[in-house]
Amino acid sequence: MESLKSKIHHSFTKFLKNKNSKVTNNFVEQNDELMNNKYSDNDYISCIPHEQYVRDSQQYGLCTECKKPNTWINWCMECYSKKFRQNFCNWTSGNEHIDKFIQESQLNANCDYELLEWIPYDRLSDITFLAKGGFGVIYEAIWLDGRIINWDTEKQDWKRKDTNIYQNENLKSNRKNGFWVILKSLNNSLNINEDFLNEWKLHLRCQRRAWSNYTSLIPLLGITQDPDTKNYMVVMINAFDGSLRNNLLIKKYNPNDKFRNLWDISRQLKAIHSLNLVHGDFHNGNLLYFTDNVLMISDLGLCRLVNNPNKNNEIYGVLPYIAPEVLRGKPYTKAADIYSFGIIMWEMTSGVPAFCDIPHDFNLCLNICMGDRPKIIEGTMPEYVELMKRCWDNDPKKRPTADELSEIFDEWDKKYPMEKDEEKRIPVPDNAPEIKYHLKAYYTSKRFTRSVELNKILSSEKIVILNDNNEDELNECMIEI
Repeated sequence: MESLKSKIHHSFTKFLKNKNSKVTNNFVEQNDELMNNKYSDNDYISCIPHEQYVRDSQQYGLCTECKKPNTWINWCMECYSKKFRQNFCNWTSGNEHIDKFIQESQLNANCDYELLEWIPYDRLSDITFLAKGGFGVIYEAIWLDGRIINWDTEKQDWKRKDTNIYQNENLKSNRKNGFWVILKSLNNSLNINEDFLNEWKLHLRCQRRAWSNYTSLIPLLGITQDPDTKNYMVVMINAFDGSLRNNLLIKKYNPNDKFRNLWDISRQLKAIHSLNLVHGDFHNGNLLYFTDNVLMISDLGLCRLVNNPNKNNEIYGVLPYIAPEVLRGKPYTKAADIYSFGIIMWEMTSGVPAFCDIPHDFNLCLNICMGDRPKIIEGTMPEYVELMKRCWDNDPKKRPTADELSEIFDEWDKKYPMEKDEEKRIPVPDNAPEIKYHLKAYYTSKRFTRSVELNKILSSEKIVILNDNNEDELNECMIEI
């Protein structure tokens, strides 16, 4: 029987699945549900340049109210920003910085995936604990209203995207409609300030840039507040199919998947880099499957401007994905993200996380800086191996850019298309070997504290690999957050 969550579909999923889709007149004509109005250029009165008018009106049609080109399907930023502004007096988060953040997103939203909302806590139902981390707690919930899609001219209210929940024994209360979301509770956020919101501001910027390139990071939907703890909670779309780490074996047995997945995340990384930002913590746990074939970047907690250290000038990350120059104390650059991308390329051929069978200690740091990389999997496409090695080259200058990667994977995805027919896809065999992790292999972000010592050893004439007797001491260099 089809699971409840598998019934959930979003309008942009179909668009993301077909990478050759362009929002043109043909696309509009084929999507009557999204675009049910016909427009005429003769109705348009504006002083904007003719070329821009033709381009925008051909892509998205004209607004039924102001007759200017829509900025997205059935979305007019100029008209909708006025509607949002008129409603500012009807809600508040209780924090001026959050109010300003949400309001600015609404005034500048070119489409429905660029806006945030203040979501009253009582409009969230069936809140369920999922996990706890250093930053706070993660929950799953149902947003009873669903996210805004566009304006309903007949009802004079926002039309919203919800999903039929139906009756389900797993829910605390039976609901007919709702929208599955993830809540990220932020510790000690009652007196939140502008700096505290920086991660989410950067996420929204990157989300907008990615969306303009026909891809998307995991979308932010809004902010709410727990009335008991008073902590604010970020509301995000629920990625039901989990992280890449949880799906590596599926990729191994369906090898063409990797070309589409890597094409997706290379474009998203390109969007981040085009803003002169770096992700800063790029690993398989921060790549989430929105559907079984749409992979999205998440968790921009360490995202920052190129060459800018984090606020404490410290090194954080998951060791197998940290570039050697970063381990040695050099600034984090776009090339460091590309190094991590190369490790992820290898994982998609192996079906296991990199270096999962050895301790993540000072020895591994030293070996990575000396050029140690995961062993190439037999049978891997030679061109793929060559590109992967370029990505994890010890010299950052020799690594490709995200732009180059997106172009290469675009071509490979066309040449080796993903199998979408579920009956033809290869399931993970029941007797597939279980991934065995070393007890001291860590895949949560940690702080690295021994760059000076690492450089001293690497610059010496004779490098001595430390033995197992030093293991406890060496593990002190990696401190869990």
